[in-house]
Amino acid sequence: MSALALKARSSWLFSFGDLVTLLITFFIMMIVLNKGEISQVQKWAENQLDDAYVQLTNQMDGAQYISLSRTAHGIAVNISHPEAFVKGGYNLSSALESELNQLGNALQSLKIFHLERSDVPIHILRIADSESLSWRSEVSVAGYTDDDQIDPESPLRNNWFLSTMRAQNVMKSLYRSSGLEQYQFGVTGYGKYRPVASNETREGKAKNRRVQVMISATFEKSITQPKWFK
Repeated sequence: MSALALKARSSWLFSFGDLVTLLITFFIMMIVLNKGEISQVQKWAENQLDDAYVQLTNQMDGAQYISLSRTAHGIAVNISHPEAFVKGGYNLSSALESELNQLGNALQSLKIFHLERSDVPIHILRIADSESLSWRSEVSVAGYTDDDQIDPESPLRNNWFLSTMRAQNVMKSLYRSSGLEQYQFGVTGYGKYRPVASNETREGKAKNRRVQVMISATFEKSITQPKWFK
């Protein structure tokens, strides 16, 4: 076969290769653009949480049993005061109950829990609609303990039970005072298994006995449309 004939028969491969390259480039550009749009939505959601954090810190200024911090997961409300609960139990002290009522009233006024379609910029709505994203705001309450063993005959049963009951009572207080919907709350107890300090010291044990309320709000994939998207 002559070199000219071989070149003619293989020339289509070059055209096919160019086409494949163009298609790959096109899909890469689409992926990049899509990620850019999702990032815009995430940034807008983070800005809403930033505003909520500023509002909460202003309204909870002077609180002694509750401290707030802004984390990558949302707004963390930490309760680790030694007198936050009735000694040895899971019932709220009157002082903690008072501050939780204050916090609940503050939650009620946060826009992230009452977001309407008119509150969202048009370009964010467009992206959210096209990606089937829905707005989700939540108050998750988690309880933790140190590693001290609980008397098997005690009604507290074990550290899991103690941490869960403390978290549940905090959640109930916030639910009553905030007026938010039940589905916006979650509760769990981790017992001694997620310490933030060493249990070898008294100070470390005190830090591990805590309840944390995580306030979060973001867009997420959903097969159904939330109320404010209808």
